[in-house]
Amino acid sequence: MPPAPIRWCAAALALAVALAATGCANQDDPDEDGLPRQLVWTTYGTGTSTYADVAAVADTITAHEGSPVRVITSDTAIGRLAPLREGPAHFSRTGDEYIYSFEGDEDFTTELWGPQDVRVVWAPVAPHGLLVADDSGIETLEDLRGADFPYITANPSVNDKLEAFLANAGLTWDDVNTVEVGYGEQPDALKNGLIDVLFQQVHGSSLYELESAFDVRWLELDDDPEAVRNVLEVSPSVELGEFEGAPGQEEGESDTGMFYAIPVVTYADTDPALVRHTIETMVDNFEHYEDSTATLPYWSADEVLTAPRQVPFHDGLVDFLEERGDWTPEADQLNQDLVERGERLRELWPQVAEQDDPRAAWPETKADVPRPDPHAAQESEGDGAGDSPGDGTGENDESDDAGENR
Repeated sequence: MPPAPIRWCAAALALAVALAATGCANQDDPDEDGLPRQLVWTTYGTGTSTYADVAAVADTITAHEGSPVRVITSDTAIGRLAPLREGPAHFSRTGDEYIYSFEGDEDFTTELWGPQDVRVVWAPVAPHGLLVADDSGIETLEDLRGADFPYITANPSVNDKLEAFLANAGLTWDDVNTVEVGYGEQPDALKNGLIDVLFQQVHGSSLYELESAFDVRWLELDDDPEAVRNVLEVSPSVELGEFEGAPGQEEGESDTGMFYAIPVVTYADTDPALVRHTIETMVDNFEHYEDSTATLPYWSADEVLTAPRQVPFHDGLVDFLEERGDWTPEADQLNQDLVERGERLRELWPQVAEQDDPRAAWPETKADVPRPDPHAAQESEGDGAGDSPGDGTGENDESDDAGENR
């Protein structure tokens, strides 16, 4: 990982570009409703499925609401969140950097950042899995012992998920031969025999290209309770569920993979009216973009998460869910507990930031801050929206730093 000043310089450059591209969007005169005349989102680079989702939503809002939405791209977590923190961007669709920034972990354990007061605005989920060549001889996760296994460059979020896959089979990093590779480089690496398995969002366009070169299939996660507990100990924000319609699957065939949120986020002080308006705009225009990509069905109001996991929901989202009847007392309590955790983390951070090695001191410093159980509210959701992942078709279903087809 490059030193903090280098990473910050890269983020500052991205911010400067953002400012130039948006014309300082937050300083635009508001419309008659007091809302910005132009919305600005940040997200992953072009060519990723995350960008394709955001672009389709942005185009729809622009075409049907007359509210221009500009999308700024970045291949790094800092690059995606810096414009959000500094002002030119209103929203960001992120990977797990929304969790890392809230906690002050990974790239955010620096004097320039620390824990951030971020909030979830909309939480669509997506299925992810491990793909192998059909003739690899790897039939189960246990067969990965001794395999050439990807370790994704500068991507702690994905590496966390890879570790969780290994944990599902009782394996660790020590049981595999790690091969450092960029996220977007995995399909070529698998094709060329550099790795034996890859991890991606199951509907990534590069995987369909890979399927055209040779037969592929997915490795099943074990849904035995102990195996699931092993997954959640490593990556508490994920769930197991079935997906279909992915490369390597016959019509009607499904596999068990990992579902987790790739949310739209903002800061806590973003106007709740703006958040609520944006949510309602996405919901009202859903029919115009739902078929634009394989993962946009997960943006339905009936499919997104309706309770927080590791980062609080924004007040504007809470208001929307309350009106729909999707906000439970358990979800509300979890949200309050997460808000309190964030406040405590931000209180503790200044004393750590002044130390010689904040990265070493921070885990111990925050160890005594209560960490709410993200699955407590989920278990109370009953049969409402966002219960659990489904079959990958948008029927009751539940995220980093370079070139993902995510």
